Amino acid sequence: MPRLRFEPSDAEVVVPEGTRLIDAIRGAGLPIAHPCGDELICGKCGVRILEGSVSRESAAERGAKQRNRVPLEYRLACALRVRGDLVLRADYWGVRR
Repeated sequence: MPRLRFEPSDAEVVVPEGTRLIDAIRGAGLPIAHPCGDELICGKCGVRILEGSVSRESAAERGAKQRNRVPLEYRLACALRVRGDLVLRADYWGVRR
């Protein structure tokens, strides 16, 4: 099963392949914005993929990022399913104590 590490918090989870990334983040106990209800509309769940590979960006994801001025290097957690090990970053996760 894929292992996900979240920087800079150093939190880690192991999830079944195919888990939605946004659900894995919630499962790690980390905050993730989702005012659109995970409908790929708002672009607030953007994270950086530091290591590992994810699916290619869809037209819907690209459009949501453009409408909401999400940086090109971010990916929307509601649009991705976990396929392998990943290291991700969101600056607001901070360091866990």
